[in-house]
Amino acid sequence: MKIDFKNKITEELQGTNFFDNLPAEIHDFTFRKVFEEDLDKFIYFSYENIKTHRGLTAYFHEETQEYKVKVNIGFNEFCLTEFFSENLTDYCKKISDKLENFLENFSKGQSKLNPLMRSKRFLEWNYGKNLPENIAGFELFISPKNPVEFTNGSCIVINYSDFETESDFTIFYNIYTRDFSTEYTEKHVPHISYLFDSENLKELEQKLSQNLSAELSRIRKNLQ
Repeated sequence: MKIDFKNKITEELQGTNFFDNLPAEIHDFTFRKVFEEDLDKFIYFSYENIKTHRGLTAYFHEETQEYKVKVNIGFNEFCLTEFFSENLTDYCKKISDKLENFLENFSKGQSKLNPLMRSKRFLEWNYGKNLPENIAGFELFISPKNPVEFTNGSCIVINYSDFETESDFTIFYNIYTRDFSTEYTEKHVPHISYLFDSENLKELEQKLSQNLSAELSRIRKNLQ
C-alpha cells in the first residue's frame, strides 16, 4: 500500500477501538484480529468456521477506496454489497447492525435468493435433490437444495469439492445470460468446462447424467 493510505488507516485506527471489541465467537465462527496489509488491501479481521469451510473477512480496498466485507464458501469468494462503505464510521455501524444476523444464516447454510433466482426452482428440482454425496473423492459441498447467490447475477447451483487437494467443480446459473456454465479448479488452478452448458434444468439434467461422473473422475486422474 502507498504511504498516504497507510497513514490514513493508522490515523483511523487510533481513533477507534471498534475492532478490539468484536465477539470472540459468533454462531460457530471464530474471530481473528488481523490488522495487516495484503497487497492493495488492509485486513481488519476475519471470522472463520474451519469445519464448514466458510469464512468472512473485513478489509479496506485501496484501489476502490471502499471498506468491504467478503465471504468464502469453499474455494468461492465474493463481496457482500450490503457492507460497502465509503467511511469507517458507516462501515462500523453496518458491521454492528448486520454482521451477527448474516453469520447466523451463514452458519446454517441458508441462502436468500432474489425472486428471479428463486423462480428458477432449483430447490424443487427432483434430480438435484438426489445427486450423489461423493463422486471420485469429491464431496457434494453445495447442492441445488440450497444454492448460493454469487456475484454479477450468478448463483452456485452445484459444487463438488476436495479440500485436501484444493480442487473443485462448480456449476453456475446466471440470470442475465439465462444459462448454466461450469468452472473447475485443479490444485487451485481454474479451468472452464463446456460439457454442461445448458439453457434450462431439463437440458442440464441430461448433461449431468451423461457427463458428471466421468468428468469428476477425469479431474481426479489429473490430480494424481
